[in-house]
Amino acid sequence: MDSEQLLKCLDTKGSFSTWDFSKENNIDHQKIIGVVKSILALGNIITADPVTSKYWELTDEGESVLLNGSYEVNLYNAIPSDGIPQKELMSIPNAKIGFSQAMSKGWIVIDRSLNKVMKKVDSVVDKVKNDLIELKASRDQISESDKLDYKKRKLIREVVIKSFIIGKGPEFTTSIVKLETELTTEMILSGSWKSTPFKSYNFEALGQPQSAGCLHPLLKVRSDFRQIFLEMGFTEMPTNNFVESSFWNFDALFQPQQHPARDSHDTFFFG
Repeated sequence: MDSEQLLKCLDTKGSFSTWDFSKENNIDHQKIIGVVKSILALGNIITADPVTSKYWELTDEGESVLLNGSYEVNLYNAIPSDGIPQKELMSIPNAKIGFSQAMSKGWIVIDRSLNKVMKKVDSVVDKVKNDLIELKASRDQISESDKLDYKKRKLIREVVIKSFIIGKGPEFTTSIVKLETELTTEMILSGSWKSTPFKSYNFEALGQPQSAGCLHPLLKVRSDFRQIFLEMGFTEMPTNNFVESSFWNFDALFQPQQHPARDSHDTFFFG
């Protein structure tokens, strides 16, 4: 679906929920959200009010229970009328969960004299499977405590949907005109800039973050030496002279007269 298709649907319906629209037309909801945001960037063509909704859906384990029955009912049905040793009973799939649930519901009992697990009631109803059928059919008629229990058992999960209620804006149109982003020489010469729609500037948009610079390794070494001399008691001379005399370059630093650094090829003199 593109922008113009959505606008034509909006022109016919007046307003609608993006989530309901995606379900009715079997379109990925995120694709519709992307189209809505692209239209919003063009101006006041549509209005979009955010809406948050929640619903429950079955997990893969919940789908398995819906197909094969709950673990506690399957365990109950696996017990013959004369009972079954607990070790043998625990070999069926998901027996640990089914056993604890069946025990807590009072469906089964352990006969210590026979060392067997026996049925305590004549028949049971698979409430878990029936509740999951209700949720699968979008009939949210089970209690909140049951929902929390099934969520804890990882049979269902809560899904949060962030959608929009979209409507016609003050500049509504069913045809999208691409906004120009820059003024060209041709527009100025032809005068078409007077009737050309331009995209407005977003002066509040953040610029691209700039990576911070760092000191050159030699500057780091110079900074370390400077700090060492300052800690030894030396002070920096405030001067704007980039060229100093021989006195300040050598004599004031107690440089010997015959030191190699005083050689002509190592010293620059200005006349």
